[in-house]
Amino acid sequence: MKAMMDRLPTTGSTRSTLRRAWLGAFGTMLAVTFACSNGEERIAIGSGENGDASAPTQATFTPPPDAGEAADAQTPLLKPEMCMATECPAPYATCAAAGGFGTVYACQTNLLSDKDNCGACGNKCPASSTFPEMNMETRCVDGACARQCVSSGTSQFQDCNGLVDDGCETNLANNPDNCGGCGIVCPVESDGGRRCISGKCGCPDGKTWCNGQCVDLSVDDTNCGACGNQCQGTDAGPPPPNMEYRCQMGKCAQLTCSKGWADCNGIINDHDGCEVAIQTDRNNCGTCGNVCPPDQECLKRGDAVGCGCEPLETLCRNGAGEATCVDLLNDPRNCGACGYSCPSKGSYAASCKKGFCEFECPPGWGDCDGDASNGCETNLLIDGLHCGSCNNQCNTAAGQPCVAGACLMRECDAGPVTK
Repeated sequence: MKAMMDRLPTTGSTRSTLRRAWLGAFGTMLAVTFACSNGEERIAIGSGENGDASAPTQATFTPPPDAGEAADAQTPLLKPEMCMATECPAPYATCAAAGGFGTVYACQTNLLSDKDNCGACGNKCPASSTFPEMNMETRCVDGACARQCVSSGTSQFQDCNGLVDDGCETNLANNPDNCGGCGIVCPVESDGGRRCISGKCGCPDGKTWCNGQCVDLSVDDTNCGACGNQCQGTDAGPPPPNMEYRCQMGKCAQLTCSKGWADCNGIINDHDGCEVAIQTDRNNCGTCGNVCPPDQECLKRGDAVGCGCEPLETLCRNGAGEATCVDLLNDPRNCGACGYSCPSKGSYAASCKKGFCEFECPPGWGDCDGDASNGCETNLLIDGLHCGSCNNQCNTAAGQPCVAGACLMRECDAGPVTK
């Protein structure tokens, strides 16, 4: 500015007039500049790309990004405010008790699964006894009555032809055209037959079909080496102690140790035979040469034989003197002491905890009146006075029901709570 003023003509009046004009123009520029800025932004005039890094940034009229989305992302979602509800939520309804007897609780019936109120109160599915010869029963599925195949014993019934008239007509356990499942066909065997045995085609490996059953020809006394080859008595005299003549390797009259005995010394004669009881011998426990530690007995545990009891188990003997390993802390038949069995009380389920008998209610039930004679009398899933647990009371006076063990609530009409 000073350099420009110095180049002005030196005439006094002219110089004074131009000086006033330049000052006025400069003042106008400053006014415009400050009018476009605010108290939070600094605007640099004439700073370019090569300006000092610490200088203010070039002016811009682009508005700053809205912080609303970022703020919303950081704000935790608030749970909606809940208010008491009185209307049954789907699929629950208040239906009469079965047979017209018993207490009726609000919203006690699930219309999707209740056979007596399937889809609507009073819509009862046909009794399963209606179809005894069809091997099926009825149930309520998603609010509609449907039939279901039932099995009994070793039979596995299924509806393979899709016809309602004959129900579940196929036994998957023995049908060679539907063996273990509809449409699974068994192949023809060497004798020309097709067999489905317990839901599987043919006999298991190592066994042969003989006289209507699968047998092991290597050890079966009535089918020794071949179907129908029954071992007869032998003229070799009585067997050595703890031994018997049996079918072994497909041959009859083979000496073998009786069950629970073993020949550990390798000597078989009239006086020795199978001399070791491997189910009780501490020096040959379960098998020859398996020696138990000095403080352990040889015990039979189920189908296995082993030395001593497992950790945290105790050796108990029954009235016949047979030894068993039990957990005195948790076994309801040996609770706290050998042979002490926790008594049963009505609908209570007896249990042993830390060596003491306790009586528990089945899931969803409670003993809310404290009377052991009537057991677990309260349905905690629907009782508004004992909802989910004894004495947890819903506002039954206002009509609030207990649904699935919880007092019914809903979102308040005002919607989510905001702060």
